[in-house]
Amino acid sequence: MQPQLRRIPDENCIDIPDSRDSCSPLLACFGNSGEYFAGRALGRDEGTLAGVTNFGAICTGTWVSRNFIGTGEANFECDNGHWGKVIFHYRDGVSGTVKGFGFTNHGVSIRAWSGHYIQDFLDGQSGQVDNKLMCGEVEIPLS
Repeated sequence: MQPQLRRIPDENCIDIPDSRDSCSPLLACFGNSGEYFAGRALGRDEGTLAGVTNFGAICTGTWVSRNFIGTGEANFECDNGHWGKVIFHYRDGVSGTVKGFGFTNHGVSIRAWSGHYIQDFLDGQSGQVDNKLMCGEVEIPLS
């Protein structure tokens, strides 16, 4: 029997005009400064992403899945001059939960997660501490 997955709320996916698009929560941590991104990824197999950092920067971009090898790529730019790339891999293909790593144009590392079941696929390398997702010393809200 497979354990029940905990679905995180879809607050970033409310009021999407085209309900045919898949919408998944998207979280990312920039380095260890405590800056994180919360937003959404739209589409199936490829699409757009958008959100805001806790420091107020608006970020947008695109993503594409490479399902045949279980990886994908997301490219983004923010209105504060940061841009970068994240390479992700599927932690769970059924739910579409992914985990990714990358860098900004300033060499700052990025850890990213997308999907409705992020919390169920966290591990110590993700920055999980006491069942919380941490970005440096700052907790990234999962709800």
